[in-house]
Amino acid sequence: MSIHSENPFNSRLQRYYLTPELSQRVNLICHLIQNSEQLLLILAETGYGKTALLNQLKKIAKTKYEHWWTYSHTSTPAISPETFASKILAAFNVRHDGKTVQTLQDSLRNHIAATRYNGQFPVLFIDDAHKLPLATLKFIIELSMQGEPLTRMRIVLFCEPQISSILATPEFEIVHNTLVHNLDIPPLSKTQVRDYLQFYIKNSSYRNVHPFTSDSIKKIYKESEGIPGEINHHAGRILHQFSEQRFAHTSLSYSKLRWGLPIVIILVLIAGSIYLKYPLLFKKQYVTVEPIIATNVNIANENLSEHAAEVIEPVIIPTITVPDTVKIPPNKIIPPVNTTSSIKNETWLKKQNSKYYTLQVLGAYDKMTLSKFLKQHNLNDVAMYKTSFHGRNWYVLLYGNYSNYSRATTALKQLPEKLQNSTKPWIRTFGSIQKRLK
Repeated sequence: MSIHSENPFNSRLQRYYLTPELSQRVNLICHLIQNSEQLLLILAETGYGKTALLNQLKKIAKTKYEHWWTYSHTSTPAISPETFASKILAAFNVRHDGKTVQTLQDSLRNHIAATRYNGQFPVLFIDDAHKLPLATLKFIIELSMQGEPLTRMRIVLFCEPQISSILATPEFEIVHNTLVHNLDIPPLSKTQVRDYLQFYIKNSSYRNVHPFTSDSIKKIYKESEGIPGEINHHAGRILHQFSEQRFAHTSLSYSKLRWGLPIVIILVLIAGSIYLKYPLLFKKQYVTVEPIIATNVNIANENLSEHAAEVIEPVIIPTITVPDTVKIPPNKIIPPVNTTSSIKNETWLKKQNSKYYTLQVLGAYDKMTLSKFLKQHNLNDVAMYKTSFHGRNWYVLLYGNYSNYSRATTALKQLPEKLQNSTKPWIRTFGSIQKRLK
């Protein structure tokens, strides 16, 4: 790899640098998504890290809000409402070919309602929302603000501040009389710029040789004004210069080695010719040591004969043959088998490993709905618990017990297609269920 091919500031890293101000905003965004009906706007100019913040929120959703159903989209000026609705329906695994806009919208709202009814929470992240055509932007906002509460999606728009002027036009009257929560992304302070640089180089090849001096950090802060995109640009330029200097130093060392190696070879050849001409100079002088013979050692022949007669019998290990009928094909998930006909209860759920996974298959206000569902689909290894939803008793049906997310995903895909389409099962941890049981 080239010595200056690595630039930790030039790639979309999974790691995300959080200042106290950003941490506060992230927590507030998650709180508003979970508990508010407001439309959320994340406003910042280009280079402030809107896309990085969006990716961080998606990462947080996977670990802390597993009941969220998230879909993210990067905007373009050419996407129509029909195309946008089709993309979301495709994410719901719903066929959408040849349907009108109204049909697409009705179908989308029905699937949003089904998802929420089953205990999930659909969240839509839109990057560069200011680039959307007005008709598509209006369609998205109506998806968040119109219709029955259960048919709405929670929507977060990441956009430049100019969108405020767009939303002020008569076409977006729906926004004028509705609460819209605006959040900005603040620039970094001088101290935060220093910590930001250290954060991204500590896992790179520069971690042992710090390329940024105190003066260079001050210069980066002054020229970037604390904007992450500008910091990345100036930091990358300094890294390139630093790498060039290292490369020049390495080239000088290589030049010395290139000239020194022939001299070493010549010396070795001279030594070899001397050895061939005067071999006696290289011969070692050996001292002969006569062996010491022990004369007063008596060997007990009878003991020797006695030990020689001992025989060690071999231990025979029986061979166990496994019949072909019990061989398990590789990479095959064995479906769970229920040894009893009863449904596991809350006591069983509390005893499970909190890090293990299960599938939430169905939620219903009426317990008899779950019983009819089980008879229809003949599922084994199921559990049920009671909670509350919109102020009423809510019964949740769970299926399976899986030690990791990969096994749970495989089991989800192996469920009958009819069942998957009707209830939209989803993966969750036993830990999240145990929290609801406390």
